[in-house]
Amino acid sequence: MPSEDTSGCLDGWKSKIKMVDAVRVEIEFKSSESKYLRMFSGAYVRGFVYWVIARNNRSLASELHENKNLAPYATSPVFGEKGVVEKLEEGKTYRFSVSFFVPEIGEVIKEYITSTGEIFFAGTSNRLKTARVQYFDFNIDEFEPIEKFAVNFVTPCYFRIPSNKYRFLPLPYPPLMFRSLARLYEAFVAELPLNYRSWLDKHAIAISGCNIRTEKVTLKKGMWTVGFIGRANFTIPKDTYNEEFARITAALLKFGETSNVGGGRTSGFGVMRVENMESATDLATSS
Repeated sequence: MPSEDTSGCLDGWKSKIKMVDAVRVEIEFKSSESKYLRMFSGAYVRGFVYWVIARNNRSLASELHENKNLAPYATSPVFGEKGVVEKLEEGKTYRFSVSFFVPEIGEVIKEYITSTGEIFFAGTSNRLKTARVQYFDFNIDEFEPIEKFAVNFVTPCYFRIPSNKYRFLPLPYPPLMFRSLARLYEAFVAELPLNYRSWLDKHAIAISGCNIRTEKVTLKKGMWTVGFIGRANFTIPKDTYNEEFARITAALLKFGETSNVGGGRTSGFGVMRVENMESATDLATSS
């Protein structure tokens, strides 16, 4: 469950991040000039993270760059008043976030934020307005088992289909979605029962409706990808319902709000927000 420190409350961060499962830092800045972003803004945030880490800890930056395993952090793209932006306008305020699951990254980011009143982003120095810190624990026992829920996929999302050719699927296919979240959870939080994946593969979680569309976004010159955005409704049917697995599913959903889901997490893909989580108790009360 999350707790929060607002701007100016960063004291003790270094010690606290070693005691929680994840930390999210939301940075708000005032743009010093107007400029078009030549690629998806999440790629700029990823570049910012690497730049901050490299200037403080080159060995950690090199390790992250060469790492072929799951990245221990995720980012959002840049948001303005109306959503994800493709252009920065001088004098306007924008925000983005970085979530991380290892204390080393947090310590480097904290050192940078607390040492300057500006952030160097997209090639220019911009005034840092606020830095908000949230701490998260994802103890499965603290979650209620759910039967119905909705997910708003805020930024383009896609899943890799395991195969020799690594096909990509820009659809909210439950087995791939929750396998992705389970893999991340086990990498950075705790192990899950082995048969949870088998349960997923039996189509234990079903899509009950969706309103999505695909978007093609540029990552860098000559490189692009396609993902879906929008809302999808899910349910765990009675014939596949398992209380333990429904509880795990609830924890993974909230974890996904911090970790992102699918491919391109470090470039702001797969940002998700969970809506209308309903437990068996909720449904019985409302019927």
